[in-house]
Amino acid sequence: MKYDKPLVAGVIGALSTIPAEIFTRVLVAIGIGKYSVYQLDSLIVTFYRPTEIIGLIVNFIFGGFIAILFYYAVQKLGQDYLVLKGLVTGLLSWSVTEILITMTVEGKYFDIRPINDYYVHILGAIVFGITLGLLFNKYLFTKPIQLNKQ
Repeated sequence: MKYDKPLVAGVIGALSTIPAEIFTRVLVAIGIGKYSVYQLDSLIVTFYRPTEIIGLIVNFIFGGFIAILFYYAVQKLGQDYLVLKGLVTGLLSWSVTEILITMTVEGKYFDIRPINDYYVHILGAIVFGITLGLLFNKYLFTKPIQLNKQ
């Protein structure tokens, strides 16, 4: 069986969205924001009806795509500081997502969100990026055990 690292990277990226959703859902539950990450991203498809299942699908696709791009970037940039690079990747993906949402649906199909919602999603992107870096470090870029032959 061939070990397909870009595919594993995509799966890691999709799964890294789950801790970000849990974190943002907690923040929304205590009243800090209006939408969790999955709810917000579902609005790209549903326009004004936030739903977690569609958000999960959108986020898995987007998170997997970002992780595959991150994998190839790490091949060029090196494997050191993966958590920090993952954090930056999470913040860059957040900015792309926010621009996409603001240009397409926010203000047209649903009301403009409160500023706290942006902070909730920045923190979710940080959780995504840290999780991405940690999982890449553990499952993709671990050094194989070397046995000393004498």
